[in-house]
Amino acid sequence: MITSSIRVVSGLLKGRKIPTLQGHGIRPTSLRAREALFSILGPVMPGACVADLFAGSGSIGIEALSRGAAKAVFVEHSSEAGRLLEHTLTQFKLGTQSRVLIQDVALAIQNSLLVGWQPFDVLYVDPPYRYEHTHDLLIQMEHANLVASTGQIIYEHFSKSTPPSSIGTWIHTRTAKYGDTALTFYQPQTPTETMPILRPKP
Repeated sequence: MITSSIRVVSGLLKGRKIPTLQGHGIRPTSLRAREALFSILGPVMPGACVADLFAGSGSIGIEALSRGAAKAVFVEHSSEAGRLLEHTLTQFKLGTQSRVLIQDVALAIQNSLLVGWQPFDVLYVDPPYRYEHTHDLLIQMEHANLVASTGQIIYEHFSKSTPPSSIGTWIHTRTAKYGDTALTFYQPQTPTETMPILRPKP
């Protein structure tokens, strides 16, 4: 198993090295993008519940825990990457605050463990750039009602691709680009009442 590593940017674990597999379709989020992401999310991190989907090395969820998130669920399809992530969380003494599901994301969003930790304040989705089922998967996630009403959904994608303008009740709030990486943010929106108020005739 050949590994490299990336560093935690800030928080209690600042400077600790997160091992990551080379190859295996693993593409860690760049330092620049991670710094920008957590600069945006900063105020919501303390006490947050985070889901890191297509987790790979787990850098997003680990960074969130380092910055004060209460708990994080990681979903990673690769058994080798998932076992490495479990080892990393144990080494960082984050085992009681985290869970790793070694499972396909489409199945994991129906898993009782993940569902039992909802609603999530931050739902991070980072599929491979050539993953063909992203749009359908995002719709499934929206239907699964995993996100808190004040939560944030972040979809990481190739900067030259166009993200959906909305996904069900999730509305697009911003897209930021960092080299080849783009981070698109969505928030749930509760449908407003549009029925007219009926008043008795005088």
